[in-house]
Amino acid sequence: MMSDLTKRIILGIVIVVTAVLIVLAVNRKDSDTRKTSEQNSPPVPTKLVMLDARERGLKDLVAKDPQNRDLLFQLGTLYFESDRFDRAVEVYRRILMINDGDIDTLNDLGLALHYTGRSQEGVDALKKGTSIDPTHQRIWLSLGFVLATSGRAEEAVPALQKAIKLNPNNTVGQEAGKILVSLRKNK
Repeated sequence: MMSDLTKRIILGIVIVVTAVLIVLAVNRKDSDTRKTSEQNSPPVPTKLVMLDARERGLKDLVAKDPQNRDLLFQLGTLYFESDRFDRAVEVYRRILMINDGDIDTLNDLGLALHYTGRSQEGVDALKKGTSIDPTHQRIWLSLGFVLATSGRAEEAVPALQKAIKLNPNNTVGQEAGKILVSLRKNK
């Protein structure tokens, strides 16, 4: 038969081993929960992080040189390409305060206005551009596109034809041709 002392030692060992096993089990469960949580987290939106960094960089440069058309245009393009059309409109209007005849800016302003639901203002900007430089093919395509997508197909046709006439073989002329074919099919 075991002595009371031996029984107490064995009981103590059992208690210590049980406590250690419980602590290990709890730590393992926490570790598994952390791993599962990390695995279920959405990925870091790298593109957005890079976009934000580029925006901050451009804003800093523009703050140092607020009349720099190229920096402003890059900022406007960044906003346009990230579907922040209202912001793009603001930047494009700043550029036009520096040079009201900037065709590329009038083109992008017209499209941005259209995408913000202000199609008539967009048409006005695009028409201004066509009057300043009637040989600028992209502005004719943009004018035709805005007119066509705002329900003014008949008015779009001459603008698209002009874009094609200027150069039917490049991508701008080919895109104008596709829109024109689409308009004729939907008549």
